[in-house]
Amino acid sequence: MSRPTVMETLRQEHAKLTMMLDLLENQVAILRQGEAVEFASMGGIVDYFLTYPDLVHHPKEDVLFHRLRKVDPAAAIKVERLPSGHEELGLLARRVARAMADHLLQGTAETRLWYVSLSQDFIYMNRRHMAAEEQLFFPEALRVLSEADWVAVDRKIGGRDDPLFDSI
Repeated sequence: MSRPTVMETLRQEHAKLTMMLDLLENQVAILRQGEAVEFASMGGIVDYFLTYPDLVHHPKEDVLFHRLRKVDPAAAIKVERLPSGHEELGLLARRVARAMADHLLQGTAETRLWYVSLSQDFIYMNRRHMAAEEQLFFPEALRVLSEADWVAVDRKIGGRDDPLFDSI
């Protein structure tokens, strides 16, 4: 895998995550209006965010960040807060999942509105994080890393697959 392939993989994964956020956002909009939603679909989307980003996607970005920091610490400083955002997103995903299981299924108007607000925060934070990676982190990596660096990143990343999309 060469430099463009690693970046293409990360950008494709962002596109998949964005698609899942779009699906969740649609269900949350329906819920906000007080209409019936597909709880199984919402639960599946939230479950996807509980597993895939932390187990597959974020570790790839973390490898890339560590390589960037090793090669050019000054460039890494520009994006140093992004890797810690992965942990924050994981905590928020767990909070959304817990809220769905513990409160949303009760079906009261108050819990529904609270869950809508929490889900909107989750969607916003994920979109903001990916935009920062696309606009700051990825360009810095492309600017700084050599082909040998990209080969090393690729070697460490390995063949981690997406359990949902790669099985289609």
